[in-house]
Amino acid sequence: MTKIKVETLEDLWNLSRIIQPNDVIGAKTIRTKQTSDKGEKRPVYLTLTAEKIHFDDEGVILRVSGKIKDGPDDIEFGYHTIAINLFDVVDIWKKWTSADVTLLKESLSYKGLQVLVCVVDERRADFAIANDLGIKEFASIIAKNKGKQFSKKDDDSFYKQVIEILLEKKDNFEKIILAGPGFTKENIYNTLSKELKQKVSVGSTSVCGKTGINEVIKRGELTKVLKQSRLEEETMLFEKFLEHLGKDDKLSTYGKVQVYDAIVAGAVDMLLVSDKLIRDAKIGQLMKRCEDGGGTVHIINSTHDAGEKLYNMGGIAAILRYALDD
Repeated sequence: MTKIKVETLEDLWNLSRIIQPNDVIGAKTIRTKQTSDKGEKRPVYLTLTAEKIHFDDEGVILRVSGKIKDGPDDIEFGYHTIAINLFDVVDIWKKWTSADVTLLKESLSYKGLQVLVCVVDERRADFAIANDLGIKEFASIIAKNKGKQFSKKDDDSFYKQVIEILLEKKDNFEKIILAGPGFTKENIYNTLSKELKQKVSVGSTSVCGKTGINEVIKRGELTKVLKQSRLEEETMLFEKFLEHLGKDDKLSTYGKVQVYDAIVAGAVDMLLVSDKLIRDAKIGQLMKRCEDGGGTVHIINSTHDAGEKLYNMGGIAAILRYALDD
């Protein structure tokens, strides 16, 4: 049995690919008492044999459905769905493959994404630090003047204060979420430099303050940014592979036979594998052999453009440490 605590979105996503049909999982869940006429439900620990695995990327929940294997005597047996959220602990009984181990290593090496959240309207701006583990407010700005006498000059001064904090903090964060009611967020965004705009994602909230910051989470803005960051990382790896391929510098190769030869020669620096192939036993052997030889394995999601292109090229590619002779 392996016990896993879900601490980040990366953990939850990888867990959705680790758990396979016929694996047994155990976790705390809610189930109806067998002896209750009113269908009373209570928290229990159940194990079930997985049949369906669904990752809800909007609600950020992993749902695993299957037949209950073990649990308290006073609950109804049969089929059940365990909902796995951030910070939950899950027990897994399965035959671990090279792909599973790679996914676990990805989660262990993932440090988490730091996001700067700014919720702003025409009179107030609130700032917070957000990541997979939560959100923490650290600063607020309130415009000096209010009411009908509020001038464009006052607007410019207020915007300038907000932008100064964004510029001061930008190097400490991979991404920035600029959100709020009305058009103030767009007005500020439009004044930002092209470089800073590349870090900024614009969203909406109904109010500012702590409630507005919490809305950023509830409306899924943070989840979108975290997912986008993973997509960008995978796309960058694939583009690096394509760059070598375009130069014809013999520092990249693709296809099962060609990649196998490169791995055997100890030449592979980075191995890119489509998530559609990670359950293939032969691909699993290649992944393990690559890691044993000092290479790193990156599993590329096939749901985005770069991942689809990789799959269409055979689903496996490599960036090499040195060129190999033909």
